[in-house]
Amino acid sequence: MKKLKPKYKRYLQMRSRRQMKNKKRNGNPRSLRQSTSGLIPRNHTLSFIDVPTPIVFKLQYEHCEEVISYINKIKGIGRSGRHMNIIMDDIIDIGEGAISMLLSVMEELVREGIIFTGTKPKQPIPRGILEKSGFFKFVKGKIDESNSTTKNTILNTGDNQTPQSELAEEIIKSMETVWGQKGRSPSIYSCVFEMMRNACDHAFKNENQIRWHFALSHSEIDNLVKFSFVDNGKGIIRTFTEGILKNFLNLFNDNLDIVETAFTNGIASRTGLSWRGKGLPTIYENYDDGHLNNLVVISNNVYIDFDRKIRHKLKNSFSGTYYYWKVDQSCTKECFEIKN
Repeated sequence: MKKLKPKYKRYLQMRSRRQMKNKKRNGNPRSLRQSTSGLIPRNHTLSFIDVPTPIVFKLQYEHCEEVISYINKIKGIGRSGRHMNIIMDDIIDIGEGAISMLLSVMEELVREGIIFTGTKPKQPIPRGILEKSGFFKFVKGKIDESNSTTKNTILNTGDNQTPQSELAEEIIKSMETVWGQKGRSPSIYSCVFEMMRNACDHAFKNENQIRWHFALSHSEIDNLVKFSFVDNGKGIIRTFTEGILKNFLNLFNDNLDIVETAFTNGIASRTGLSWRGKGLPTIYENYDDGHLNNLVVISNNVYIDFDRKIRHKLKNSFSGTYYYWKVDQSCTKECFEIKN
């Protein structure tokens, strides 16, 4: 690869200093789409640290510890003020949820003045998944023409809030993939809305910090859509233990017990409190009613896969909340006609 031109190198350096100055002066964040340098050549004089990605970059139970450790490593390097090369060359398998989690932490650090460069997977299948995921809506980089047309996308917060109409339209598209016809799905919409509301109301200290990413990945052949939602806020455990459950922790066995009880709507019965937090029970109720399957939740040091009945305490805590689920033709059909 050719070296960057001196003029572009000076631009990157000046931009990094300007972002740090802006952050110190008024804390006004920029969206990743505006600020990131993208996947640019590595042979240049700016100081970058190579951060190789795990070769299986997925948030399934078998691989989540390594991926979350990697995410935490990126956060640590970024908060020390160092720029990074995200090296994906050796990836053999990749998941859209892990892509969204990576994108969310990159956005967080870009707002603090960190610059990212990087590479794509060499193998065509994981490279195709990355290129089709929506990642390159936010990160500059070339996409193979065969991967440029896709229903896959990632929605996010930024300087302008994602309108509910855009969210609704993507869910309508997902129903078309699953059921062969465009239609509304109140259950899926309500799940995503509750995730957004939890992120906005509880996960962040102030409004300027609110960031979430919602990814949809379509498989027309399998009549399947995979969904993931991630925010980099406090996480479910910290939200509860610093709030409503602060004086009731002795009623719970551990963090796993807190999260599972919150989803199954048992907080009120366990504590005797008049609990108004209906967001997590709404998500679980839609799962329990069969409108979605393969529900996975990662938050702080808790990993729960409801389908596989996995409840696991993570060695590497994730500061934030991640949800993953699927909708396919094994789910209870919910595809209501769109009325004009």
